[in-house]
Amino acid sequence: MPTLSDNEVRTELDDRMQLFVRRQEMLFVATGEPEDGHDCTFVTGGAGFVRILSVNRLAWPEFDDATLSDAISDIERDPRVSLLFVDFARGAVGLHINGKAKILDDDAMRRAYHALNLDPTLDLVAERRPARWITVYVESAYISAPGEL
Repeated sequence: MPTLSDNEVRTELDDRMQLFVRRQEMLFVATGEPEDGHDCTFVTGGAGFVRILSVNRLAWPEFDDATLSDAISDIERDPRVSLLFVDFARGAVGLHINGKAKILDDDAMRRAYHALNLDPTLDLVAERRPARWITVYVESAYISAPGEL
């Protein structure tokens, strides 16, 4: 498998990046709003809580928790986001993803992605269905630190 050099920017998530995302239990979401500045939100879930929908789209469920309320408001005003996945256990390898986010309610998401209806772990995360999903269309992705993805 070819080696991805540090800071090589991709417009799609390659196989190694997708595997890396699927293993992660947390991410940092940076949003911005022209009048209010920028915000960074910490999001956590079990390994695999971020779903890879395609090579250039990913999503994670949101359960109506207050943690993401500011981020959701920011995304509704300005869809540009930056995501940072860090694997501290493997030498602080970081994967940066920049893109445009969109908020979809759970029913719309499940209609668009039928596989979510077949995922037995999805509704066990918080023992309830997600209120909505945050989806991100990948515009750029790169690794920020050396190490094995």
